[in-house]
Order: sequence, then structure tokens, then C-alpha cells
Amino acid sequence: MSIQAPLRTTRLATPPDARVVAPSARPAWAGLAAVGLASVLVFWLFDALPFQDLPAHAGLIAMRHRFGDSPFEQRFFVLAPHIGPYSLFRFLGEGLVRVVSPTSAVRVIATLPALATPAALDFARRRLHGDTSLAAGFLGVALSFGLMTLLGFASYLLGVAVMLVVFTLWLDLLAAVDRRAPTRNRELAMAVLAPLVFIAHGHAFALFLALTAVSAIAAGDRLRRVLALRALAPSLVLAGWVAWIERGSTTPPGSFAVPGASLEPHFQGATDKLSLLVTPTLMTRTGIDIVAGIAIWTLVVACGVATVRDLRASGKGAHPEAGDAASAAHARALYACAAAIGALFLALPHAIGWFGFVDGRLVPILLYLCMMAYRPSALGGALRWSLVFGAPVLASCMCALMLVASYRFQAEARGYHEVLSEVPAEARLLNLPLDPNSDVFTAHPFIHYDKLVLAERPIVVSDIWFHQGSALYPTTANPALRLPPSYSESDLRGIDWPAYHLDDWDYVLIRTRPDAAAPATPPSLAVADHRGGWWLYRAR
Repeated sequence: MSIQAPLRTTRLATPPDARVVAPSARPAWAGLAAVGLASVLVFWLFDALPFQDLPAHAGLIAMRHRFGDSPFEQRFFVLAPHIGPYSLFRFLGEGLVRVVSPTSAVRVIATLPALATPAALDFARRRLHGDTSLAAGFLGVALSFGLMTLLGFASYLLGVAVMLVVFTLWLDLLAAVDRRAPTRNRELAMAVLAPLVFIAHGHAFALFLALTAVSAIAAGDRLRRVLALRALAPSLVLAGWVAWIERGSTTPPGSFAVPGASLEPHFQGATDKLSLLVTPTLMTRTGIDIVAGIAIWTLVVACGVATVRDLRASGKGAHPEAGDAASAAHARALYACAAAIGALFLALPHAIGWFGFVDGRLVPILLYLCMMAYRPSALGGALRWSLVFGAPVLASCMCALMLVASYRFQAEARGYHEVLSEVPAEARLLNLPLDPNSDVFTAHPFIHYDKLVLAERPIVVSDIWFHQGSALYPTTANPALRLPPSYSESDLRGIDWPAYHLDDWDYVLIRTRPDAAAPATPPSLAVADHRGGWWLYRAR
């Protein structure tokens, strides 16, 4: 790993020529390229992936792609896509599956946030503060491996990366407003780009709207800044139209109206809430990633304290040479946004109905905003060198940890290929993961492995997301409509066999620990195959 050159600050009025790389910067770029490659290999080197939702996305991508030529699946599902908060994800999946397999398509999609997040943070640092160092890029690599990555929230993580870039351009627009420069072209660009945040992910778009509002009133010429919000009008119209057709229309023709999901909020205790602060790097059960997360928080907070002190001194006229006015305005706006996100994190529940990890999604956003906000001119020598050496070390540690953990995970997943290959096309598969957890990774890596069959051939699985994101809706023939209310792939706890209509299903897949005894099953099921922790039963 190459050591990064010391932090250097370039005035915004004379940005560095992007075509020239100073000799002292070459080792830093080489180091960033090395850890970037290592982060990509995490998604490609290993057969079994621990990322919870990715197998489900692979199955859905395959089903949507072949749906028009699959009478069997048309019997059980209705495909009704329209533009909305997941359109970018579906578009990428459909484009990729035309040239690679569905599982390779989700590997590509999972890789994109790991590349886009460091690039977005580095872009923000250069655009807002003229910072040519690569510390934010290294930290972005480290933060690309967190609990949301493990949960398989690739669409949200990609949406956040898009949001960071568009929000940086928004702050650049506000700087032009402050200096009374022409803003027509910038506003037109924002009118085009803001809808992209919406179609990338709805939650990222909601956060984007909150950040634009807070940044508009946090610094600078507030009245003129607020008027610049008119550039968001096209995105608001698009979001309002989609919300209207989602709420006001009937279900797609031929589909069954699934009862609306409960919107009951679920709040955690104070201890659980604070424990979410380490989730931006939490993936394994080793504790190493928690230490890395604490180190990142320490760096970010120290940089924030130094910057706030510098801004206060500059505001009192103690040293007006402290920095560029636009950079100072950006810092003030970003820290105000970070404070707003922090307050929102404390106020929000952990889950709202089926939509989980609501407050936890804000923690990486809080870190990203603080990383975008600090001013290099405010940092002392010790803090500068902590970033120079610490950021590459943290990125390298996280990548090495993920590679080793993924290697160990292969033994836990052993046997799934052989067992799933026994499920024929046009079968109905009930998935009952009694123990979907891993001894290596946190979260529930095995709950959607049944969708890997769906990625290869048409079958009916027991758990499909019926909403605009998947663009799939059930027909009355779909056996998933007759599952008991207690059915939950991620938290099954036990199997109440009398509650299941087993005559609806041809096969039953049960996941246990590899060393566990055979699960208790009714006489109507016969073992079709067993490997490791995978038990496949056939209806007699």
C-alpha cells in the first residue's frame, strides 16, 4: 500500500489542472487504485455471496427479463413496471442481464456503490474546497463495507452516491448565488439531475430534499438561496405524479390486491440506537470493523472540531486569510445539514412496517456530510498526517477483512449449488430458513438463496416483494397469498406446520446450521437432498 502525500489545499478560484498529476501524488493514486481493486474483488472472487438481498435481486432480474416468454410465471404474477424510485436499479438490471447472467448482473450492481461512493466523496472535496488529497476517497472505500452493504441495499447505496454528487453541484449553485454570478445553466443542470436522484432511490431523494432546504438557509444570501430551490420543481412534479399513481390507481389488471403493509413504527431503546453508529463499517463478528468505525468517527469529529473553531475565528476577523468565502459557506451549510440529519436519526423509528433500518440508513449520510465539510486549512499538522496515514490503513484493513471473511464464508454456504439444482423448472418452492445466520458475517446471509433457482429457471418462490420496486404483483393463483401471517424469512423462529398449505408447494427448502440435526417435518415431505445446512424436501 502506498502512502498518501500530505494534504494540499488549492484555492477554488484557480483549480488544479485535472490532466496533470504531480509526482508526489502518484503513490497516493496507486494506493487508492490498489484498495479500490481489492474492494471490487470482494464481489467477484467468491462463489457464495454473504450480501442478504442480492440473490433475491438476481432472481427478480431474471424473472422480469424472461416474463414475456414464460406462461408459467404469467400464471402466478403480473409484471407492471412504471417509473419510480427504483427505476434506475431495474434499468441497470435489465441492461446487464442482456450481456451477463443474472447473478453476474447483481455483482456488477453491488460493485457500483463501492466505486461510486469514494469517487463522489473525492469529487465533493475537490469541488467544494479545492482539496486535492485522496483521504476522502480512501475513507469512502472503507465505508463501502458496512451493514447496509451486507444487507444487500445496493439500490439505496447507489442512490446515496448519486445524491452526494448532485448535492455537491447544488452547493456549487448556492456559491454562485452568493457571489451574484449567472446561475441559469447551473439551475437547468439541477433541474435535469435532481430527478435522477428520485429514480435512483426514493429515500435518498427525500434526504436530498431535506439537505437542499437546510443548506439554502444555513449560510450566505439566504433569500436568493431559497429562490434557487425552484430548480427542484421538475423532480418534485415527478415525485408527486408517481405518488399519485401509486396511491390513486387500482392494482394492475389481473393481479390480486395485496393488503397494504402496516405502517406501525418500531422504536429501539437508547442503547440500540447508539449502537447503530458503528454500522457504517459493521459486517463481521470479529470486532475489527467496529474498531475501524470508531477510528473513522474519531477522525471525522476531530476534523469537524478544528473546522468549526476556524470558522468562528474567521467570523470574528481574527485571521481573515483563513480561507475562501465559498469554502467557508460550504462548511457551514454542510455542518448544518449534518446536525439536521443527526436530529432526524435520533427522532426516527428503527422500522416503519416492512421498511426496516430507517434510522440506521442516516448514519453513513452523517459521516459523508462531515467528510465533505472539513476545511484542510483548519487542520493542524498532527490531524493532517492522521488523515494521510490513517485513511489508507483503514481502507486496507476493511478490504483485507472482507476478503478473509468471504473466504471463510464459503464453508458455511457449502452444498447450496447441489441442493438447489434438484429443484426443477416450473416448480413451487417454499423457503423456510430456520437458521439464516452466519458465524462469520452479521445480518442474515441465507434468507434469499432460494431465489438463485429463480435466477436460472422459472419457478414460484414463497417470498417476492410485491410493490413498485419489483414491478411484480401476485395473481389469485399465487400460493404465497396463502402463507400464514407468521411467515417471515428473516425471522422464522420456528415452523408451525399445520399453518402451511403444503399442497400448494412442490418442494420445501429448509436452512439450518451445517452441524444441526435433521429438522422435524410432516410425513407428507420426503428428503430430496441434503448438503451441509441445506435440506430439500419433496412433496410425496
